Amino acid sequence: MSSNIEKVVVSVSIDTECDHDPQWVRSKPLTFDSIHEGLPNRLQPVFDSVGAVPTYLLTVEVLEDAACVETLNNMQGQYEYGTHLHAAFIEPEKKFQDYAGIDSPDFQCGYPEDIEYQKLANLSTLFEHTLGYRPTSFRAGRYGASANSANSLERLGYKVDTSVTPHMKWQEPAARVDFRRAPEQPYFPAQQNLSETQPYTEGRILEVPVTVKPRLFRDPRWFRPWFASVDQMKEIFRYQLKQHAQRRVLSINMMFHSMEVIEKASPYPQDADQVERFLADMHEALEWCSKEGAQFSGLSDLHPLYAEAP
Repeated sequence: MSSNIEKVVVSVSIDTECDHDPQWVRSKPLTFDSIHEGLPNRLQPVFDSVGAVPTYLLTVEVLEDAACVETLNNMQGQYEYGTHLHAAFIEPEKKFQDYAGIDSPDFQCGYPEDIEYQKLANLSTLFEHTLGYRPTSFRAGRYGASANSANSLERLGYKVDTSVTPHMKWQEPAARVDFRRAPEQPYFPAQQNLSETQPYTEGRILEVPVTVKPRLFRDPRWFRPWFASVDQMKEIFRYQLKQHAQRRVLSINMMFHSMEVIEKASPYPQDADQVERFLADMHEALEWCSKEGAQFSGLSDLHPLYAEAP
């Protein structure tokens, strides 16, 4: 099959949070090994070794912690910082002052549009006051985003959202999102439906979906360490190349959480050997992508590639 693909761009988008436990509940007391050890000593050296440019999507509790901010400001290497919202942790209608031992099921899109906008505005202001510039990339906690979410992010100056997981739907007590028919590749989302596309207009936010591969009668497989072996990630990469051969630019978007590289801080790696396997698989997969001719990019740098050739 002939291909129009001129450029393959791999991004790595990381929900960057406090440590959790194997049941996905926040650690009690609250700890941040994910930030102090995970980012500078485990993740960033792997990315630097292959030339990858990760996007660390920062949550409220990380931005509120002075020691975390110091670590973030002292990070070396190539990377991007963006934001990640768990809606119950910020005003208006903030539900928790102490995050230790707390789960956060709320979808931000389950709030009224004006409340969601103010939450996003407050998170963006917190980021700016903490790091000195405005964020331009975002993912909703638990992927709970809607068209209103994208429109609000655009109003706030964001370039990219990465909340969409094609072929999947998500449910919480007060809201539901359905991305089963959403595009697999980046697109400019319609004003009324996050899963539909519209032609590019000046300033429109770009949706960069998480890369997954559908499977008949089974859950989709993610381009993601632990969720897929190296060979399976290669298979997903090749599937995207074949499925979208008529595009000029192809996007591969790996996602995971920062605490997945800390033992027992998520449901995934539970000991040092498993963390080592996670990191080794990630390194091998990213290095293979590079050898296949892929380039690496932070999320926000994808926007002009698609604005030029939607």
